[in-house]
Amino acid sequence: MTEYPDHFVRRLEILWGDGFLSPGGPAEVREILRGIAVEGRRVLDIGCGIGGPDVVIARDLGAAQVTACDVDEALLERARRTASKAGVADRVTFRRISPGRLPFEDASLDLVFSKEAFLHVGDKAALFADILRVLRPGGVLAASDWLRGAGCESSPEWTAYQQLATYTIVPASSEECRDLLQQAGFIHVSTRDRNAWYADLAAEQLALIEGPLREQLIAASSPAIYEGWVRMRRAQTAAVKAGAMRPTHLRGVKP
Repeated sequence: MTEYPDHFVRRLEILWGDGFLSPGGPAEVREILRGIAVEGRRVLDIGCGIGGPDVVIARDLGAAQVTACDVDEALLERARRTASKAGVADRVTFRRISPGRLPFEDASLDLVFSKEAFLHVGDKAALFADILRVLRPGGVLAASDWLRGAGCESSPEWTAYQQLATYTIVPASSEECRDLLQQAGFIHVSTRDRNAWYADLAAEQLALIEGPLREQLIAASSPAIYEGWVRMRRAQTAAVKAGAMRPTHLRGVKP
């Protein structure tokens, strides 16, 4: 069973725009990739969702070829429609993959991108090592992920959010990600905390959900689903404000 049913996807697109399931839309994709040469590069997107970031990478940033993968075929079908509508279907290929080793050749890619997907992966050490394997020397990992803040296990805001979340998450801390990336063999490893940015944005979005977007969101789902989602969004916003959930940019370079 998918963790992203149609009504959930529709609600997220109302918030973030066509093709986007996570915060910030196209602007945040560009922010994750700021300063990285994308034009003419071969790119892998891990956990592509419904394809919005891949349109930005191919159409706006000029990637030569984007291979976008996800474990959910229903999301991939939507992603193919997103790419076709944007006119980049010739440069973006969508593939369903299974958890585990990435089905790509060694040193075959210039850039690996991901946005809010690593939190679903338990064995991040194996994931980072495999990403290093598929990158060519000098290739870059540029990602954003939900990380947990210090002491989040004892945070009532974190506990409340975990009880209401409808999808599986196994977030690491910033320090753990930095150490795991370095242990995998990446150099120039960096993390960039985006908690302050998202704390403000989450509060703005919650106000929209409970106000101007309310009827549109109910029409995209149902009153009961909407009310449950509002409770979850309130808990998420509180967890971010408390510092228990911290969206963070991750980077590393293959030697």
